[in-house]
Amino acid sequence: MFAMKMDTAPKVGYAAMSQKYIKKEDALMTTVAGTQIYVDTFFARQPIFDAGNNVFGYELLYRKTPLERSANFTDKDVATLSVISTALLSSPEPDQTGKKIFIHFSPDSILADVPSALPPKTTVVEVEPSLEVPEEFDQALVRVKERGYTIALNHFLPGQCARRLVELADIVFVDVMDKDEAGIASVLKELADLKCMLAAKRVEDIGHFQLAKKLGFKLFQGFFFEKPIIVPGRKLPSNKITRLNLYRTLEKEEMDLEELTRNIESDVSISFRLLTFINSLAFGLRYKVSSIRHAILMLGWQQIKSWLWLVVLSDVMPPDKTSELPYLSSIRAKFLERAAVNHNIRSISPDTLFLMGLFSLLEPMLDTPMRELVDSLPLDDAVKEALCGERNVYSDWLDVAKCFESGDWTRLDELTRAHGLDPIKVASSYCEALVWAKSLYEQAAPAA
Repeated sequence: MFAMKMDTAPKVGYAAMSQKYIKKEDALMTTVAGTQIYVDTFFARQPIFDAGNNVFGYELLYRKTPLERSANFTDKDVATLSVISTALLSSPEPDQTGKKIFIHFSPDSILADVPSALPPKTTVVEVEPSLEVPEEFDQALVRVKERGYTIALNHFLPGQCARRLVELADIVFVDVMDKDEAGIASVLKELADLKCMLAAKRVEDIGHFQLAKKLGFKLFQGFFFEKPIIVPGRKLPSNKITRLNLYRTLEKEEMDLEELTRNIESDVSISFRLLTFINSLAFGLRYKVSSIRHAILMLGWQQIKSWLWLVVLSDVMPPDKTSELPYLSSIRAKFLERAAVNHNIRSISPDTLFLMGLFSLLEPMLDTPMRELVDSLPLDDAVKEALCGERNVYSDWLDVAKCFESGDWTRLDELTRAHGLDPIKVASSYCEALVWAKSLYEQAAPAA
């Protein structure tokens, strides 16, 4: 993780300042809901879950350029951050109310009133532990709380943090990696008399997730949700295999209207959702579409393919799994596709990279070994091998996506250099993927 830092500056209206810089045209940009956003910035989002495995919010991991080892806020960055935070609030869940964005701010940034560029209701101001809290910084944190921001203390360790910081914090993160129950409990003793919400970070498997819940943690960050629970002898039900086989229809370069219509009409749930989608207010049609064939023709091949990919992927997942899994899969898929297109890669098909990213989390979704799943997938053998953990050129591309998700910028730099990728185009591709996934998931969500 890279700390956000900027030089102390006069307390000015950063929200107003951001509007000025957002109009500049000397940087690569894309669009989020009609607002321009700079994409010469490396940022990633890591989900933070509640005890029910629902997304509570996202932590923003930020770095300005691949040449920097820490992120330094400039005026333009404040504009960028304001818009990116809105994009990162995207989640596969229909109700976005209450989702938080966790962002690291240095003391200088807080003294310069940088958090005021972001909405108090959805912004969590993360601060690092410190043995001393200067009076000026203390007062600045009090003002942040008074304006309605949530304050989180990152990586609490006994004896390494001033009690005043813990008292000001609404949320306290404790690193549970490599700690047993006794080790975690000893850390929590120091927080027993405080009213802060406990958040476990670096929760890497289901065992640690369950242990942290038992010890009283309310929030959980880590990649435990990507870990499958393999049950020996478990087989996919026939209806899920049928759903996965629908991808064979979708992998074709050109639409077979009759076959696609027949496949959709044979599935009541997908038919209902497609007609609900096409007749929604988003299309503003003056007449009602009552035919699957008509709906397909109106949407076109590319849009109907994308929509169906996500519908089917969401539908094969058991109800007890977090909806973050198919959402993350869709971001991976589009990111890899756009990275190949933006670099004009000819040796690997962007469509192939899309499908690899889309299917890369099937194992934890279905708690079924990937080697048993790949036979049902319309993929080349080399892609199947990469999904099963074998090393080849495809696995390197998958690693690029994983590095972005985890904010492993050092490893990402190594991979981009090794494959001759432009870091700015890579960052741009991730931003495009995030916006695309938000839009498409809103369309593919099951009808109420």
